[in-house]
Amino acid sequence: MRLTAVRHANRGGKNRNKIIITLLFFALGFLLGMMAKGLDVTAGNRLPVILQQMDISNLFGRTTVWALIALAIALFSKSPLRAAVNVLLFFVGMLGSYCLFSVVWAGFMLDTSYLMIWVVLTAVSPVLAYIAWYARGRGLLGTIISALIIAYFILEAFSFNAGLEYFDVAYSVVEVFFLVAVISMLYVRWNQCFISVGAAVALAYLVKLTGFSIPYVL
Repeated sequence: MRLTAVRHANRGGKNRNKIIITLLFFALGFLLGMMAKGLDVTAGNRLPVILQQMDISNLFGRTTVWALIALAIALFSKSPLRAAVNVLLFFVGMLGSYCLFSVVWAGFMLDTSYLMIWVVLTAVSPVLAYIAWYARGRGLLGTIISALIIAYFILEAFSFNAGLEYFDVAYSVVEVFFLVAVISMLYVRWNQCFISVGAAVALAYLVKLTGFSIPYVL
């Protein structure tokens, strides 16, 4: 297996089209941020039953759904640089609209400590997106990046202890579907996918052994 992640950027296309696509990702982030805030201020029993069962109000308050969307944007961008720009503008739109509508609908700004977490995540998102783009590359490096990504979603989907006496869904079955979606998006070849998933399971277990955790992320 080669060390380098063999994935070549597609540098074709007009600059005008690239700008339009990036602006569309900004608009998507803005709309989803507005929707997330709207769900925050809407009583759960006023939502359709299926959305209540999906725990949709709390879903957008967790990082998993945003990580999934950002990963999809990064993986299917034309180049790692485009991935970085597209994901950054997506998060800028999301965070901006969430803050704006927090003031408009709720009448107050987010808690500073919570806001700073999302500011930091937004700031590092282009770097993570640039790296994630190579996860669909063939080779050892692509396999390693895929394993790291899948391990994160395993830890978000399942709750378990080091001895495996306890094992359950962490939040809701939605995160399990997200995990399946991530594995599907990262699929390049069956043998590489098998290695990535196996390494991700081992890595997730090691994280549980060490007790390592990032607040609001893992």
